[in-house]
Parts: sequence; structure tokens; C-alpha cells
Amino acid sequence: MSIKHEETHGAKPAMLEGPGGRLYASLKGARGVLRAPLGLLMGGAALVLALMISLLAYISIERSEAAMGRLLAEKGSSFIIAFESILRSGMRSEAGVRLQVLLEEMAASPGIVFVAVTMPDGTIVAHSDRGRLGEILQVKDVEMDEARMRELGPGMLARWGIMHLEGRRVFAVYRQFSPGATDAAKGYPTPVIFLGLDISPFEITRSQNRDYVAMLSAVTLLVGLVCLLALYYAERARESRQRQRKAEVEVRRLEGEVRRKEKLAAVGNLAAGVAHEIRNPLSSIKGYATYFGQRFPEGSEDRAAANVMVNEVDRLNRVIMDLIGLSRPSDVFPRAGSITGVVEHVVRLIRQDTEKRGVEVECRVARGVPQAMVDPERMGQALLNLCINALDAMPDGGRLTLAVAWQKKGVCLMVRDTGIGIPPRQLPHIFDPYFTTKGQGTGLGLAMVHKIVEAHNGEISVTSRQAQGDGKGETIFRIWLPEASPEPPPFVERRKRKRV
Repeated sequence: MSIKHEETHGAKPAMLEGPGGRLYASLKGARGVLRAPLGLLMGGAALVLALMISLLAYISIERSEAAMGRLLAEKGSSFIIAFESILRSGMRSEAGVRLQVLLEEMAASPGIVFVAVTMPDGTIVAHSDRGRLGEILQVKDVEMDEARMRELGPGMLARWGIMHLEGRRVFAVYRQFSPGATDAAKGYPTPVIFLGLDISPFEITRSQNRDYVAMLSAVTLLVGLVCLLALYYAERARESRQRQRKAEVEVRRLEGEVRRKEKLAAVGNLAAGVAHEIRNPLSSIKGYATYFGQRFPEGSEDRAAANVMVNEVDRLNRVIMDLIGLSRPSDVFPRAGSITGVVEHVVRLIRQDTEKRGVEVECRVARGVPQAMVDPERMGQALLNLCINALDAMPDGGRLTLAVAWQKKGVCLMVRDTGIGIPPRQLPHIFDPYFTTKGQGTGLGLAMVHKIVEAHNGEISVTSRQAQGDGKGETIFRIWLPEASPEPPPFVERRKRKRV
């Protein structure tokens, strides 16, 4: 038999390799996981959904307006190119006359507000309005100059934008005006042509697009919020069902606890009424059996029969004592103490049995385990019963692991064996009095363990897996004991020394 003490961190026991590794993994089941409130999560999801839809709507509107702007720019650029082509094909002697006439005819086309040809300093050399000839082009009610013209940066490629020209807000398309290459070759400044398009169709279309996108975004957002709301109530319903199932499980557990206590009460009433009546006759039977056994010669069948009577009376007396101990109030006096000492004491008691049965004992103690409220003698009795049951479950040898750890729930003492396991149909009844699967058991051992743990204001639970083809199963008992409150430091009275 090898006893190995391993220290692991107290708050978070490390995963241990080998058969005992799953032992500490089961401790993590009691640790709760903090979760954000469902309403907060749904509110955050709704906010993210609203931001995403707003961003998509903004991008859609920007793309739509950019597409309409390109369409109007291409329209204005086509007008300018056509205008230049007409001038190139006309008679040069009539160019001045044809330029004004063409500007007026072009301005009469639908959607065109004005057409103006200016010099780089803003002087109008041709305008759809004859009265504007020789004046300065107005930009935001301010006369154009060379500095402003450089800011606009006209070139051979058309440029556009929504501007305030000639006293109106228009969609302006402008570029350098070059109906022929003669003037440019002579070094004259290149004029600039401005084409003002009516912006109202653009504004109407943009407003309609914005309304459409806003309506589509609102519908999408509404549908998304409805889906989130449906998910919220579905999650609430699922949590409600979970709470209901937990409540039903708790009710069933409490009902089982009530039934078990009723059985204990019935056993107590039976023990109180019958125990004393049985013990006196048993004492008389044992005395007469001992007397008659001494009168027969040593080694005779009569003396052996008398010894059998004495042994059976002793066995009946032990059953009655267990029955009385189960029915009467427990004399448990928990106090602050270390559970590790109880484990080491029980390991010493079962050492011979474990060596005889070929069972390896392993003790694992977490680092920094605090003291628990425990009665060492009675808890040792309970732990000894669990260890004996574990040894009986491993007739062909195995591993018995005793572990001590702690969490927020308290100090946990765990007993694990690699025996044959417990059938699932028997697990709900293992703590019932007189329920046993052993041929010579009384069925009071685990009932006493449960009673001792309850007297400590603790909890006990069991999980088991039956042996399969490899012949090895697993049974784990967990005992939770309340953690001892830290004692305040002792008060030390300090007296001031008088100086001499």
C-alpha cells in the first residue's frame, strides 16, 4: 500500500493525471458561473442591431446620392461636349454669333438653369442671359476671381458639385472650354464653361431614396427587435422551465428526505419499544449459554454449539445497539478542526485490510484548506464506514482515493473507489435504514453516515458508474462540511512601563 500526499492550490484544485484525475474535476461542478442579466444582453444586441442598420442605411444613401451625382455629371458633360462639337463644325466667322445663340438654345432645354463661359478671372464672355455679358460670375453672392477659380481647379476633364452660382443653388458641371485649338496655340488664357443644372429633381430623388431607405431600415429594425424580443421571451421561458425542473427535483428530494425521516422515526419508535425488552432476555441467554458451555469438555460439539449461541447473541446485541444509535438523537459536537487529521487516522485504521485485499490507498489534500466545523470522532466513524464499504466493493483489489479540497460551498471530503459500482436503481435507497446489498450487512451503516453528516449541518451525495467489460467501475461519495469561522486574534493587554 502506498499513501501519497499531494498538495494542490486550494481555491482551484489542479487536474491530476491517472485514475484520480476525474476526482477533482467533479469538484468544479459546484462552482457557479457568473452570467450577465438576460435583459442587458438583449438590450446590447438591440443596440448593436440598430447601429448596424443605421450604418447600412447611411452607406446605401451615400451610394445612391453618388450614383445620382455621377448621372447628372455625365449629363452635363455630354451637353458641354456636344456644344463644343457644334462650335467646331460651324463657320469661324460666325463663331461669336453662334456661341451666344447656342447658349440661349441650350439654356432653353429642360433641366438647365444657365450656361456661362468665363475667363479665368471670372469675367463672363458668353452667357445664356445676354444681360450678364461682360459681368463677373457670382459664386455664393460673391464675384469670382482668379483665387476662387484656382480653388475650383477646372481642367480638361469635367468636374461637378452642388454649388451656389448666379444666385441659385444648382448642380454645377464645369471644365475648360476649348471649341478649337487656335487660341490655345496663340497663348491666350483658356476660358471655363459653367453648366448649371436644376437641382430639384436631384433633391426630390434623394429625399425619396432617403425615405425609402429609412422605411426599409425601420422595418428591418422592427423585425430584428421583434426577433430579439421573441428570443428574450423564449430564453425566459427556458429559464422558467429550468427553474421549474429544479424546483421539482428539490421537491422530490425533500419528499424523499421526509420519507426517510419518517422511516427513521418509525425505526426509533420500534427501537424504543422493543430494545429494552429484547436486551434483557438476550443477556440471560448469553449468560446461560456461557455457563453450559463451560460445563462441556473443550473441543466437544456441545461446547461449540454453546459458543455459537454466545456469538449469535453478541451479533443480535450489536444490531440492537446500532438500531438504538440510529433512532436516538446524535451526540455530535462540531468544532473548528482539520479534516486532514481525520483522514489520516482512518487510513491508519484500514491499513491492514487494504494490504490484505491488495487495495492501493491514495490521499490528496489541497493546499490551504481551511478548518471545518467537525466532530473528529463521529466524522471518523462516518468516514470509516465509507472506506469499509469501498473495500467491500473491491474484492479483487483496486484504488481507494481520499481527497480534501475546499470551495465557496465549504470543505469537501471525497471518497472514491474503483469497485463494482452501484446500480442506478439502488442509488436513491442507499441511505435508507436496513437497505443493503451485502449478505451479512445490517443496512444501517450508510444511514448512520447520513445522520452524522446531517448533525454536522453538512451534505452528502453519491455518484456511481457500474463496472463494464474491464471490470472496473467507480463510486464517489462527497461530504460537504461548513467552513469554520476565523477566530478573532486574542486580545493582548499592553501596559506602559513607567520610566525611572
